[in-house]
Amino acid sequence: MKSVLFVCYGNIMRSAFAEAYLRHLQASGEAPSRLQVASAGVRAYPLERAEPAARRVAQSLGISLDHHRATPTSADLLAAFDRVYFMDRLNQEILAEDFPHLASKADFLSVWLEEGPLEIDDPYRRSDAEIAACFRRIQTAIHRLVDSL
Repeated sequence: MKSVLFVCYGNIMRSAFAEAYLRHLQASGEAPSRLQVASAGVRAYPLERAEPAARRVAQSLGISLDHHRATPTSADLLAAFDRVYFMDRLNQEILAEDFPHLASKADFLSVWLEEGPLEIDDPYRRSDAEIAACFRRIQTAIHRLVDSL
């Protein structure tokens, strides 16, 4: 695998955190620097900032989302990546409808988790504790993904 794209609905919480966390691991030498990493949203508003609560919780975990700007999915963007990891069934359904050719290289990010539900639920407008729990699941999945490389 040479490149990975994380996808959620708006690209302002889950996929933004996944990208930032993997970049953090790359900067610290814990993940291969050669791996191209990005994130997008199936219904993202271009250049929207990360959700304030997501920025606050990410910062408490040592990750900055301050410079993140949302990117919508597109055929060109999706074609540029070897693997696409989405967060929930809604993301899966939208991707399948909008980009049916994508199925062979897309999967739930949670395939890297040994426990818990298949979906990594959207913590939008939820408590900081719920956002942190979501982000910790994403961190665990990314560590296991990196270990497989």
